[in-house]
Amino acid sequence: MATIITDDCINCAACEPECPNTAIYQGDIEYEQDGVKHAALSADFFYIVGDKCTECVGFFDEEACAVVCPVDCCIPDPERPESEQLLIERARVLHPETEFAEGFPSRFSGGGGDDSAAGDSAAGDSAAGDTGSGDGVAVAPVQAAAPVQAAAPVQAAAPVQAAAASWSGRVEKAVRPGNTVVASGNPGERSEAELGLSYREVVDMAEEPLGGVTSTLRGLAALLLSPLLGALGHGPKAAIEAAVGNRAFFNVQTSTALNVANNFILYPLLAMGVGLALGARPFTEDDKGWIFIGVVIALLESMVRLRQGLRGTPVAEMNMGASLYGFPLGLLVQPLLERLTETGSSGAVPVQGFYGGEFEDKRERQRRYGNVYTIEDLPRGYRIRLELPRVIPPSATRDELGIGDEMPDYDLSVSVQGDSITVKGSVVDEKLRTVFGVSSSCPADFQTEISLDQPLGGYRQRYSDKLLEIVVLKQAT
Repeated sequence: MATIITDDCINCAACEPECPNTAIYQGDIEYEQDGVKHAALSADFFYIVGDKCTECVGFFDEEACAVVCPVDCCIPDPERPESEQLLIERARVLHPETEFAEGFPSRFSGGGGDDSAAGDSAAGDSAAGDTGSGDGVAVAPVQAAAPVQAAAPVQAAAPVQAAAASWSGRVEKAVRPGNTVVASGNPGERSEAELGLSYREVVDMAEEPLGGVTSTLRGLAALLLSPLLGALGHGPKAAIEAAVGNRAFFNVQTSTALNVANNFILYPLLAMGVGLALGARPFTEDDKGWIFIGVVIALLESMVRLRQGLRGTPVAEMNMGASLYGFPLGLLVQPLLERLTETGSSGAVPVQGFYGGEFEDKRERQRRYGNVYTIEDLPRGYRIRLELPRVIPPSATRDELGIGDEMPDYDLSVSVQGDSITVKGSVVDEKLRTVFGVSSSCPADFQTEISLDQPLGGYRQRYSDKLLEIVVLKQAT
């Protein structure tokens, strides 16, 4: 009998990569059979396509999905009893490149198969053996006897082959990376109503505060404290910049530069104070050495903090590190930062659930559907970050075509209509589309529509390292 997944399923995805027949699919995801897509058999949890299930006969001694299931929800379908012979013939159709020798792995107690009725009878004998306290040992040789084995070729006759169409399909397997080059799509610049400004300029427009006394006072306070707040690490400074919402009042680069300059005054004074405490006389040759030490410390610290700039990194992309007293200062201002930084992030980022290194990353699978993204609500717009797939799923077809596991760039397009923004992604390489066509939970195209709270205007996008960033302005502003 085929295996089914009950409604106790917790959607952990442990079973899907274990199936040797690609018979298991995520809920609400179409399945493929004979090169045709079919509606999902379940909308809420993983399901098994019965016509592709062989109960792992020919591969394992027990159902692989049931072995890895943490809640024991993969069980035999009582409405669909099937014999071992029927299941091994189905496996041969699904895997024409595989030879199943005599003594193939099987969950059945006997070594060979017989017809469906005999399979039911064997199940009944097994039950009788259980109620008979194990006295049915003599039954086993009869099931394994030569007449039963001789009947096997008859089972493989035309009636079985006639059903081949409903069992066809490729399967996922662990494969070695290949060397075939696959084409990448155009991940950006194909869009509608995109603003003719740089991404950073549109971000500045979206972050511009709406005004008001509170916003102005907050900006002035940040401006006055910039030489001190510039001592913080890059993350806290970026959070303050976002909270102020106006780079004219506070930004990471300017505050860091002011703090570096400030430290060339502060450190020599502190070093001079240490020298006086140790007995040096002020305004003499004694304290000049201490002042020099303070200058050296300030110089070395600035070189460490700005080392990325020394290597040629543009100022806007540098990670501006903290000063010597930046960490304790960060602990003091942390409560204030938590009150100021209200990011408004949201999105469909999935949890991992039951997960082990041998199972496919659920986050990676959700990327294939465009479901991993975050939304940041800015004063005059929104910033959306959408993650793209990074890995090509393993399959026998991928192995045959010699394709590696690194995902090429998708062909992406972005459009805005009303209060929603739509992102469409497509795999352009025909060989890779063939791989996707036979892999479960791996569409070659996706469309993500993100609805927001306000009518939208122009926008700008950028793409780097499988991350699509879009900043879109609110029409009212």
